[in-house]
Amino acid sequence: MNIETKNFGLVSYNEEDVIYFDDGIPGFEGLKSFILLSVDEYTPFKWLQSIDDTNIAFVIIDPKAIVKDYKVELDEETVKLLDIKDLNHILVFAIVVIPDEIEKMTANLKAPIIINAENNKGMQILIDNDEYMIKHPILKELKNADTNP
Repeated sequence: MNIETKNFGLVSYNEEDVIYFDDGIPGFEGLKSFILLSVDEYTPFKWLQSIDDTNIAFVIIDPKAIVKDYKVELDEETVKLLDIKDLNHILVFAIVVIPDEIEKMTANLKAPIIINAENNKGMQILIDNDEYMIKHPILKELKNADTNP
């Protein structure tokens, strides 16, 4: 299957690559179907590209690229909604906001995207942990990770 995207032009994907968000993403509840795109294997960033509105794509990152000991504890309702059988098969991403001043780039560690890689169901959850911020600055963290592997 093919879609014409705003940021990447024509993109081919398989039906089994589609990630379904039953409730959409907060603020984008009408968008239910997405695919993950990697633009460059050397960057920690990926794109969560909407199939429903090809003008919409979220920049995402593995939160552990920013905070090494980042942890998500899933409640029973989330496990049930995503039909998670094995916690080793979940993917966790944070949505990134890239403003005009790139040094002010942030990641939402408070509300990660959770994807069950076994059935491609996803949802954004809210974590009850005051250590994680909605606008966590990431450029400094990424530079530190590069110099301290």
